[in-house]
Amino acid sequence: MRFTGARKAGPEMSEFHEVVASPGVLAADRFEPDGRVAEHKSPGLHIANPALTRMAQWFCAAITTMFSSMAYAVDIAEQSGFDESGWLPLRSWAYSGHAYVGAVHGDRLLIAERGQA
Repeated sequence: MRFTGARKAGPEMSEFHEVVASPGVLAADRFEPDGRVAEHKSPGLHIANPALTRMAQWFCAAITTMFSSMAYAVDIAEQSGFDESGWLPLRSWAYSGHAYVGAVHGDRLLIAERGQA
């Protein structure tokens, strides 16, 4: 199919619609600069638990802040010849546990089943 510039009538689809359609993806979120959830998508009939969504939001904000602080500290400690462009600014990070994986890139969060994603 070729893009012709014409748009279909109806609600605009988010980039997350395609992501959550992938096997094993449980949720995709976008955060506001203050940490609030700006957009949330989940596949099928999966209903987000508001308390868990808030917990994930603050967990991601805390980890992102920690990694940014660590990158800055390494830069300060290695002022002589250290190339800060290798560590700063923080762009993404990921965590994998027994059954689930989470990845953050900028203001986006993805949570998926580890064996499926």
